[in-house]
Amino acid sequence: MNKKISEIFELTQKILEASGVNPKSAREVTESIVDAEKRGIESHGLIRLKPYVDRIQGNLINAEPNIKIVKDNSSIMVIDGDNGLGQVVAIQTLEYCFEKLQTNSTVMATVRNSNHFGTAGYFSRIAAENGFLAIVASNASPTMAPWGGVNPLLGTNPIAMSFPANNFGDFTLDMATSGTAKGKIRTYERNGTDMPPGLAIDKDGYETQDPKTALNGSLLPIGQHKGYGLSMFIDVLCAGLSGASLSSETESMFKSGNVANTGQFFLLIKIEDVVDSESFKDRMESWFQLLKNSEERPGFEEILIPGELENRKKKENSQMVNVSETTYGELQEMAMKLNIQTD
Repeated sequence: MNKKISEIFELTQKILEASGVNPKSAREVTESIVDAEKRGIESHGLIRLKPYVDRIQGNLINAEPNIKIVKDNSSIMVIDGDNGLGQVVAIQTLEYCFEKLQTNSTVMATVRNSNHFGTAGYFSRIAAENGFLAIVASNASPTMAPWGGVNPLLGTNPIAMSFPANNFGDFTLDMATSGTAKGKIRTYERNGTDMPPGLAIDKDGYETQDPKTALNGSLLPIGQHKGYGLSMFIDVLCAGLSGASLSSETESMFKSGNVANTGQFFLLIKIEDVVDSESFKDRMESWFQLLKNSEERPGFEEILIPGELENRKKKENSQMVNVSETTYGELQEMAMKLNIQTD
């Protein structure tokens, strides 16, 4: 069903505020959720709201965190998110980074005691929009088996990389280290459709295309051993350098037992301190055009730059977005339980 962006934005923010989140933080989370919906990344959009609210109500997420820098060494920070909503922690981390970039060329921040923060690309893109080259990563609860294994011991551990490029906008590569994000498998399950092959195994180690079976099994790493190794290294950046839980120790946002203690990683580079920033953006723009104008393989209609398709969808969905009946019904149910009046 098609819904106005303004309607789902207002309803999402009201649900968060009624759950105890202050208006500023509620807006930050809502902007992230709605951005994902507009970009066609529904796996990280509205379907995440209910587990956020459930965990707030279960005292497993702190609606009013005291986010602070606990280690500060010139251009390197360790930040304690005080178990806040991941988006709120990430926005505060970016603000700390922007402040330090006034006197530094490069800033690195690691984060502990955070939670699921939506799409990593949302935050690397904010940095790019402010003129920086950025790498943002997060670890996640264990859903992926090590290459050659059966047991889910690693997270999908997403990583995003962004930089600005004049008229084109930005380059944003946002990827999980598994063949697909677990949220996308949940989307297949909600829609009652099979998954593409090669993404997951059942609990006995056999490949499956059934999303329910996959959710009880393990995801497979992207590029086999390469995604496995990359997932491990992201855990080192996000947990090893911050004191957060490793993926194998992290609580799933869909469970109600313990706090997540998710770890995140931010690296921002001030382009103008390395090369002339306008020349850099012009050069990237020309490079993109070279790639896009090259000959397509049979079966391909267009060569896309990472992030281009999502940017295009965001423009197309600037006023309206398609929301599944199941997801919208979930929003209505949450609103009713929180005594929020809806149309």
